[in-house]
Amino acid sequence: MQQVSEGVWAAIVIPGSGALGNASIIDLGDVTVVVDTFSLPQAAEFLRSEAELLTGKPVKYIVNTHYHGDHHYGNQVFAGSIIISTVLTREVLNQGGAPDLNTWQSGLRNQIEMLEQGKKAAADPRLSEALGYEIADKAVLLAATPMIHRVTASVTFSQQLIIHGSARSITLLTYGGGHTESDAMVYIEDAKVLIAGDLILSHSHPAMLSGFPVAWIEILERIEREIDVNLVIPGHGGVTGRESIAEMISYLTDIQAYTENAAQSGESADRWLEKGIPAPYDHWMMSHVYEWNFRWLFNLLLKEERG
Repeated sequence: MQQVSEGVWAAIVIPGSGALGNASIIDLGDVTVVVDTFSLPQAAEFLRSEAELLTGKPVKYIVNTHYHGDHHYGNQVFAGSIIISTVLTREVLNQGGAPDLNTWQSGLRNQIEMLEQGKKAAADPRLSEALGYEIADKAVLLAATPMIHRVTASVTFSQQLIIHGSARSITLLTYGGGHTESDAMVYIEDAKVLIAGDLILSHSHPAMLSGFPVAWIEILERIEREIDVNLVIPGHGGVTGRESIAEMISYLTDIQAYTENAAQSGESADRWLEKGIPAPYDHWMMSHVYEWNFRWLFNLLLKEERG
C-alpha cells in the first residue's frame, strides 16, 4: 500500500503473488471508492479490509477500468458495493458468459507448461525472472479458479461520470478503446492524480494482444493535452509521474516501426527476436510480454501484406 496523496492510496501488486493488476483506494469524505479489484478473491479481501481501515467507511463504489480479469475478478468480494464500468466493458463481459471451469483450468495449465519451457530456454536473466513471476501468477490463479465467479457492473457510462463526495469529487472517463475495446480512467482533480488502468504502465511492457495501437496512441496524446496530471497510478508497475504518458507513446510507436522493419526484411520473427529487446525498453519489467507483442504485430503485418 502506498499513499499517493491525501485520501488516495495505490495498492501495488507484488510480482508473482497472483494479484497481477494494481488497485486504488479513494476517500471522498463520506464515500469510499475502490478502482479495480485484483485477480484473486483473497487479494480483494485484503483490499476491502485496507480500504475500510484507511477511510473508516465501507466501500460504496467499485470502478473497473477494463474487462481483463486481473482488474475485476475480485469484484465478488465487495457485496453491497455498486460496481461501475463503461457500457462496452459490461457488454463484453456479459456476451460470452463465465468461462467453463475445466476449459479455463486446462488453458492455464497449458500456459504454465509453455512458460516453463520458455524459462528453461531463456538466456537473459531479466527474461527468466519475468517468466518466473508469470508462472507463479498463473499457478496461484489456477488454484483460485474454483472460487472465482464473475460479477459485472450495475452502473455504466459511455463518456464521463462524476461521483461527488463531501470532501472531493472524482471523474470517471473514457476516450474509447486502446488497450482493450473500452478503457476507463479515474481522475482526481484536486490531487492531479490519474488512475489509468493498463493504458499507462510504469516501465513495464504493455500487453497489446487485445489492443488497438493507433487508437491507444491517440488516447495517450489526448490525455497529455487535456488532463492536468502530476502522478499516475498505472495498471502495472509503481506509481509514476506524467512522463510515463510520453514513454508509453514512444513504446507503442517504436515497437510498431521496429516490427514493420522486421516484417519487410524477409527474415523470420525468431531471427529478429534473437536480437533482444531494443533500447531503451530492454530494462523494462515484464520483459516476456515484448515477445508476445512483437509476434502479434509481426503476424498482423504479414497478413496485411498477403491480404
